[in-house]
Amino acid sequence: MRRIYLFLGLCVCALGLHAYETSDVSVGLAAVYSPLALGTDFGEMNVGDQQAGISHDAKLGKPGMGAELQALYFINSYVGVGLSFQDQYFSSDLSSGWHLNARTRMQNYMAIGHVFLTPQSTYKMYIPLGIGAAHTDFSMDFPEAKKHFTYTGFSYYVGLGVERELNERFSLGIEARYNGNKFHDSATRGNADHVVVYPRANFFSLLLRVIYKI
Repeated sequence: MRRIYLFLGLCVCALGLHAYETSDVSVGLAAVYSPLALGTDFGEMNVGDQQAGISHDAKLGKPGMGAELQALYFINSYVGVGLSFQDQYFSSDLSSGWHLNARTRMQNYMAIGHVFLTPQSTYKMYIPLGIGAAHTDFSMDFPEAKKHFTYTGFSYYVGLGVERELNERFSLGIEARYNGNKFHDSATRGNADHVVVYPRANFFSLLLRVIYKI
């Protein structure tokens, strides 16, 4: 009988003792890294010169670096809902086709949700979801002058994450997500050509997060 109790005790320890409960609140601060894949729809957009009749793809810039702040309120141990803000910068890099330097600043304002698949485990796997708006400022160094293209529009993400408990209050999290961002704007170059940038700025991101349960 003693062995049975010991076995059950080990099982409880393996499951973890600090599952989120109804009305729990957590805040998280994450470092964000977004690799780009030119030649795909992951990290590029189209830039078209209507007068010249040419259109090429263009990278957002170099891989993005940024930070994200989020807050979650738990409806139960399986579902948390909340808000997040992310600020990310893709530094200057040569664009494909155009052979011109481009860079991007993007800020996301999102309503978010985490759906936990293993809420009782020490390693809590979850599906992160977000919907909201992104403010994107994309600039390209045309021969005449640098031009900015800005747009605020629909944004979303979906991914997969895991949290690892450190103690009752602190956890570490790793998250991979796919980001979808609508984007289009136009401007007139110094040579009077009209340039259109469209239709989206989609990419993958990796996040490393520190979480504190209030």
